[in-house]
Amino acid sequence: MLRFILVFTAIGSSVLQGQVATQTSPSVVPHHDSGFESERKRADELFTAQKPLEALPLYEDLCRQDSTVAVFAERHGAGLLAKEATLSDPSARMEVHLQAMKEIKRAQSLGDSSAYVRAVLNADTKTLVGAVLAGIPLSVGYSYHGKPDAQAVFHDAEAAFGRSDWTAAAKLYTQAAALDPGWYDPALYAGDSFFRTKDVSNAGTWFAKAIAIDPDRETAYRYWGDALFQAGDRDGAREKFVEAVVAEPYGAPPFSEIGQWAQRTGHQLVKPAITRPAFDTPQGVLRIDPELAASTKDGRSSWVIYQQFRVAHGARTLNQAIVAGASDANAVIRPTEYRHTIAEEHAALRAMLDDIDAKLKGDTLIESNLDPSIRNIRNLEKANVLGAWIAINAADAGIRSDYPDYRAHHRKHLIDYVNGYLIR
Repeated sequence: MLRFILVFTAIGSSVLQGQVATQTSPSVVPHHDSGFESERKRADELFTAQKPLEALPLYEDLCRQDSTVAVFAERHGAGLLAKEATLSDPSARMEVHLQAMKEIKRAQSLGDSSAYVRAVLNADTKTLVGAVLAGIPLSVGYSYHGKPDAQAVFHDAEAAFGRSDWTAAAKLYTQAAALDPGWYDPALYAGDSFFRTKDVSNAGTWFAKAIAIDPDRETAYRYWGDALFQAGDRDGAREKFVEAVVAEPYGAPPFSEIGQWAQRTGHQLVKPAITRPAFDTPQGVLRIDPELAASTKDGRSSWVIYQQFRVAHGARTLNQAIVAGASDANAVIRPTEYRHTIAEEHAALRAMLDDIDAKLKGDTLIESNLDPSIRNIRNLEKANVLGAWIAINAADAGIRSDYPDYRAHHRKHLIDYVNGYLIR
């Protein structure tokens, strides 16, 4: 279900406005009717007034007249998602959903890289299969879909939201939440509906309820950040956007939102400049790169120590592409063989740093000559944030599947890392 990113917030609309760019394929020639420009203006007015259903037939016609404009495809897809929410028949909903996704993907193919398009495409991967392939388990906010009686009220709320009747939607979502207090979606969307009525206080109350149900899903943090930013609380918005990143650091929406926040507040998103040399293991034996082993003056030869540690623990390449093992209904993988973990990566890097320190103490290496990546790793370790860097900035399939356990014990540590090292 993609209801939670039907968009149309002020920030989303401003992003979309910037996407009106035509990319014409040599084989596609637009055929504008005489009323094309007035129809485009009317569609834009309805869409930015948060009336996607009324704008839908206009964008459908605009796409017919000109299939080369990315924003037409994006807004046509957004309107179809709004229409999906109003339908009761499951097969009809799925048919419209597939049409919407086709349009969103077409917008992307035309060059639309807006936060909305990335968020929609990311959300469509929140399935069991998508989670297994990515190595990112589904938390309860994604995997639990409510009791039948709550689902019935929730569907009525969806229909009201699709009609842009925010007051009715908020009332129905809160009713659904009362029927099933452990279901994330009604609490989240109640908050979203209150936000659209400009009731930021009640919006925050319901976003907090959603977070209490599932602190490991990013959506409520991100929505709350949007509400706070619109209310003028930039610091509060930053706090929520950072928490969204920590909740789900491997998806596009959290970083997209905090990136927009950074642009609007004079900050930058950065990350430590670190490159780890790749390695391979023919027949299970580390192939040592002679050039790397000979790089003694800058300390890069110590990467061989790191590689030997990794291989001794089961690694066959620098990054693990897939984790072997069975998965449960939430896509939690139980490895049957090797899994690259945050603890293993941290220990391997420490082994490399121990070798560096020994060479520095033995005067066979000069600190000012250190390779920049090694210097940055040393600084992160001294600041006690190397584990957080691994978890967020050096993740592969194994580390992604290991992240939920790490986050459960290091949430504040991860928040401090994002604030101190990824935002400037």
